[in-house]
Amino acid sequence: MKQSFPPNIPFPNELEQLIDWANQNGYPISGYFELRAGDRDTMFYWFGFRHVDDQLVQFGAGADGSLYCIWDAGDQTFPVVHLGSEGDGIKVLAPSFKDFLRLLAIGYGELGFEDLSKPPAGSEPNLNFQNWVKSQFSTSIPTNGSEFITLEANGKCRFANWVDHVCEKYN
Repeated sequence: MKQSFPPNIPFPNELEQLIDWANQNGYPISGYFELRAGDRDTMFYWFGFRHVDDQLVQFGAGADGSLYCIWDAGDQTFPVVHLGSEGDGIKVLAPSFKDFLRLLAIGYGELGFEDLSKPPAGSEPNLNFQNWVKSQFSTSIPTNGSEFITLEANGKCRFANWVDHVCEKYN
């Protein structure tokens, strides 16, 4: 997976640890999330152009083909973002990979499409994964994802606005 990362996006140590955890414990990690490296064409197939290849790198996927990526936000931050397989569910999930693991451990079935202001409905968290995140990273697991939701004035997150901008610019 490291080889799929462009040089400007650092490979998170927490992702390396998650890969090790998944190799030892198998699936499911949480909900329908799976580790999956992107290839050279991942962003081309989603966007229809190559102008974002150095700004997004895939590390995971959902059951429907949605992408979990790290985004170079251009300000020395690298939030974890979601791109729905049908062009929907475009959002920042967490400001850092550690926070993404905390969000993932809550136990949502489909992180990119659920109402993160509420606890997950109809899915059980992976307690083994939750305990690992808490102990490995000396952190807590929130009951819902509301602490990770940040919208701008137009009701979209910063990442969704960026996606709109690059799509208008290059299409």
